[in-house]
Amino acid sequence: MVKIKSRSEEIGGALTPTDQVLFSRHMLEASLMGYGLLLAVIIDRLHHYMRELRGLRKSMEAVMKTNRSLEEARSGGPDDIKAKDKEIASLNEQIKALKSETDARVKEAKAAEANATALKKQSEGFVLEYDRLMEENQNLRNQLKSIDHG
Repeated sequence: MVKIKSRSEEIGGALTPTDQVLFSRHMLEASLMGYGLLLAVIIDRLHHYMRELRGLRKSMEAVMKTNRSLEEARSGGPDDIKAKDKEIASLNEQIKALKSETDARVKEAKAAEANATALKKQSEGFVLEYDRLMEENQNLRNQLKSIDHG
């Protein structure tokens, strides 16, 4: 792109049609690479959130199992019952917190997935535009050859 720009400055500041097509092609290629990298980052984050969600679900199941076992083992003295009630209450709070965190992560994952889908569609549009520009470039080259032969 820098070579094209410097060549146009040598000519007089205006880009030739061929240079315009080449410049557009290079710009499109750079954009596609950028979007490809962005999609890779989004997919990586989505994978990370899914792993984290799996871990949160496992810890939530463990807390629920502990809660159930504490409720089943309520056959202690009054002090034990009070301590176990406090523990049950704290575990219930943990369950609520984990559920809300899980819901938030699911929403984030869905939003990231929707964003990735939108970027994929946009990238497909750029590919179509790239193909169109390549065809237009080829037509311009053919016209230039026919003019040179004429």
